[in-house]
Amino acid sequence: MKMYTATIPGSALKVRSRASYYARQKRLFVVVVILVAIIPLLFISWTASHFYQKSWLNKTTVELTSLANSRREIIDLFLDSQENILAGYAELYDLAWLRTPGNLEKLFQAMNRQGVIVDLGLIAQDGSHCNYVGPFAEDLRDKNYADARWFAEVMQSGRYISDVFTGYRGVPHFIVAVTDPTRSWVLRATINSELFNALLASAEVGPGGDAFILNHQGELQTPSRLGLTALPAGEKGLLATGGDLTIHHSQGALYATTGMKNNAWTLVLKTDINTSLADFYRARQRDHLIIACAALLILGVSTFLVRSMMNKVEDADQQRMVLYDRIRNSEKMALVGRMAANVAHEINNPLQIIGDQAGWLDELLAEEDPASLKNTEEYRTAFAKIKAQVKRASTITHRLLGFSRSTDGLKAPANINTLVEETVSFLEKEAANHRIAIRRNLDPALPAITTDSAQLQQVFLNILNNAFDAIGNDGAVTISTSRGGGQLAVEFADNGPGLSEEGLKKVFEPFFTTKKAGSGTGIGLAISYSIVERLGGGIEVRNGRQGGCVFRVHFPLPA
Repeated sequence: MKMYTATIPGSALKVRSRASYYARQKRLFVVVVILVAIIPLLFISWTASHFYQKSWLNKTTVELTSLANSRREIIDLFLDSQENILAGYAELYDLAWLRTPGNLEKLFQAMNRQGVIVDLGLIAQDGSHCNYVGPFAEDLRDKNYADARWFAEVMQSGRYISDVFTGYRGVPHFIVAVTDPTRSWVLRATINSELFNALLASAEVGPGGDAFILNHQGELQTPSRLGLTALPAGEKGLLATGGDLTIHHSQGALYATTGMKNNAWTLVLKTDINTSLADFYRARQRDHLIIACAALLILGVSTFLVRSMMNKVEDADQQRMVLYDRIRNSEKMALVGRMAANVAHEINNPLQIIGDQAGWLDELLAEEDPASLKNTEEYRTAFAKIKAQVKRASTITHRLLGFSRSTDGLKAPANINTLVEETVSFLEKEAANHRIAIRRNLDPALPAITTDSAQLQQVFLNILNNAFDAIGNDGAVTISTSRGGGQLAVEFADNGPGLSEEGLKKVFEPFFTTKKAGSGTGIGLAISYSIVERLGGGIEVRNGRQGGCVFRVHFPLPA
């Protein structure tokens, strides 16, 4: 006996989780789209932010440098001018003239037309007050400055500008003092602190900035705008400037420091970076918010587009898989058909011989003497059973031949309603025996189609037989014909138990059956599927909404 095989590519039939695969692809595409769209925006935002901050830092550094130089020059010029004025008066007038009542007052008024100094004093070589003009006469009367540091400094160098100190008057102040050419007496002036501080207070260092002067010990010589009373530990390094102008960048602030008053003092200008860039930071936050909104918008749009495209790809893939399944099924049907033809041919001859021999033996038994045979009836019963089983086997082989037989030359115009009625007439008695009602819902206006009536009736018979087997007893089968969507359709709906998911997928496969062992061959619906395919139609199965199965056979309407 010949055997036939067919091969389907494994890649086309590989079973895998399509839903999870496409879900991963959708997520991947969405992530890629977002990254491609957002990363350039983030890069542009970061680049612009970095460039702006760097540009602002460079610009502020230049401005702070210029401001520090100009303030140093103004303050040094102010102090030098006060020192030179006092030195000029010390050279111009002698001690006797300055001691004379009223002369020191005249000199004070001449010097203080702009309110630069607070008081003016004349101190003898021994440190005693010789004369004084100013608001602290009572506090300084009979005071001796021989032990004061400033007095020693001026007597040694001839000129001296002090640090801020409280002294006898108990008020922070600083002085400018000079001696006469012979250093026998000292002319001392107290600088107006408010006027002096105003020279620094007008420095534009931005919001949150500060400007002050330090001595070598780090003590404030002018008030801090931020209310500092001492230099913070983190800013002690600002004193080590060496007198040159230096720019420091630390702790969120930008510092400009420079030496002044012959490097006895350090001028400090501070710009707070965070406060100065507050508007920029707010704008950057708005940019980040806009980017976040854009990311959400891109996420939504990309998700929608990707899902739309991937759904189309998934649908196309599913259609491809359905096509592969149909090709596989067609190849399987062709293979089974060739096998069926070969099997039927090989079996028919032995069956014919068995049937003929059983009939011949039955005829010979009739010629024998009944008296000489003990089990005549048993022989006749056995021969009858042999004939019945041979007939049953012959029916199966004829079905197999029908499965493999081409029907191209047997097509003719036929009315589907007529074919249904004829098929039902064959099964009415069997339906009555099992108390199964056959209901008809036929469209009387169906057009005729060109088909093989006998083969199509075999399909209807196979479907109805399967419906009867599924119902058993006491049920109903509804047969409906209709047309629509360019198709003519016949539906067979039973109220049996229906099929499982696996059964719905395999119901048209050869030798698949849900019947008990020995009750079915599993080729009836496979044959029906092959017949309908060859006739140019299609056959489908589904479970009914209220139970049972619904088989639908459809053909294209004639043009």
